[in-house]
Amino acid sequence: MIIQSVTFRTPSRRIDNDELLGLLREENHDSPSDQVERYCRTVKRLLENIGAQTRYIRDKVKGERGFDLLIDAVRGCLSNAGLPPSDVDLVIYCGVGRGFLEPANAAFITNAIGMKCDNFDINEACMSWVRSLQIAYSLLATQAYSTVLLVNAEFTTHENGLSDVLRLRSHDQIDHTFPALTIGEAATATILTASDRPWRFRFKSLPRHATLCTLPLPGFNDFCNPDGRLRLNDAHRFVAFGLEMSRIAVREMVAFIRQRNEGIEDAKIWFPHNTGETMIQCVAHQVGLSEKLFAGVFRSYGNLISASIPTALALAAKDGRLSRGDRIVFCVASAGMSLALIDGVY
Repeated sequence: MIIQSVTFRTPSRRIDNDELLGLLREENHDSPSDQVERYCRTVKRLLENIGAQTRYIRDKVKGERGFDLLIDAVRGCLSNAGLPPSDVDLVIYCGVGRGFLEPANAAFITNAIGMKCDNFDINEACMSWVRSLQIAYSLLATQAYSTVLLVNAEFTTHENGLSDVLRLRSHDQIDHTFPALTIGEAATATILTASDRPWRFRFKSLPRHATLCTLPLPGFNDFCNPDGRLRLNDAHRFVAFGLEMSRIAVREMVAFIRQRNEGIEDAKIWFPHNTGETMIQCVAHQVGLSEKLFAGVFRSYGNLISASIPTALALAAKDGRLSRGDRIVFCVASAGMSLALIDGVY
């Protein structure tokens, strides 16, 4: 499999930490000022500790739409690959951001670009893009398809309660709401074609930690065992116990890499899904990959969910750090909880 082209687009509204704290104060103007300032000091400290600086979200006042950004990313990806839309015979839409539970979000992208090919969706939280990569690899290997387009539109801040997330109820809510303040938005497009270059995909699932990070739908109680953590926010409200998740993810990912590290030492660049610069630096240091780590996406763009690794790929190719023939590794810890190690040649 060959990654022919990767593009990403971000919205125009850039929010740094100071503006985010300003939004917190504005949203809580009717609360006691001493409580609000204490809350802001804690949020500021946490943002600094994990290396967050800026993130981009849609400017709703200007009518900015995620779909337009995604279509632009797809057109740019096709242009960079030198391919007409008619060459694509499968579109996979992946990720958390979506406008429809049915039909497949991929159908709307396929139609907008003027393609008439097969299409479907894959949804596995932050793991969605690499899981789609695995599925595309298998389909290309069996010659079921020759050119696959992976797309995602991780636009979730407005849809999942931006104002509500900023509301102060108690200082303790930081434990499960702070990660929502680190989310950024982006659309990505990736063109894949068949080749004799082998890739390796290794996954590990830890479902006992599933309640640590959730984004429930209405009626979710009918689809799970009772758990108090699932009732902390309403439907369509992101809940994540960031500190506990980070501790578990670091421990489990380090162990996973050490158990399944065949060939990783030969990689030129290691691309992690990044939910915090500090956490991923900790993992890289423990497994001896610090010099190969591609960092900075989270610092500049926030947690881009399933768009984080394709965004990193596009940035690395643009700045010349990534070249054709380089061996690369993708490393993901995702809600669920699930882990992934993928390596191949770019």
